Amino acid sequence: MAVIARDNVTGLIYAGGRATRMGGVDKGLELFRGRPLIEAVIDRLKPQCASIVISANRNLERYAAWGYPVVRDLDDAFAGPLAALAAAGAQSVVMTEWVLTAPCDAPFFPKDLMERFRRAQERSLQEGRDPDAFIAKGERPQNAFACLRSKCLLSAGSFLALGRRRLGWWYSELHAETVQMPDESAFANLNTLDELKAAE
Repeated sequence: MAVIARDNVTGLIYAGGRATRMGGVDKGLELFRGRPLIEAVIDRLKPQCASIVISANRNLERYAAWGYPVVRDLDDAFAGPLAALAAAGAQSVVMTEWVLTAPCDAPFFPKDLMERFRRAQERSLQEGRDPDAFIAKGERPQNAFACLRSKCLLSAGSFLALGRRRLGWWYSELHAETVQMPDESAFANLNTLDELKAAE
């Protein structure tokens, strides 16, 4: 039962949504402070993990230009983060024991997010537990921000096959532990073009 180490973590960025509240644009490629929004997420994620994978369903070549593997959902249903996790598992792009997830529209998440999850895991191990997943939580769970064992990815596909798309339900089945995050505003998503502009 080893404590999570940075070189055993892959960062997975969710960039495969429809972005309906943004008018259907490819959200990760929208400009934020003069650069594509996803770059702000990459900048925060890269120091916290050994490698990065991008989940996208459009503009795959543009996302691939960042030099990271790009995985597309296994179908065209746009089934959300759970579909991204299932695709990452099916396409064997994760070579580490752990996966750290973050959405492409949250450029302010903590620079020490992985360290917070690591400390939470260390506490759990000291108390005799060895959870497969940890979820960030403020006033409510922030399910898009999680740290989970990569062996869980294959079960995401089985869960989807049952018609269940909610990430929270899947994490419940994994008996994921929540990790309290006092700075909830850091996990804010930029869901509209107005929010994107205001955040600049």
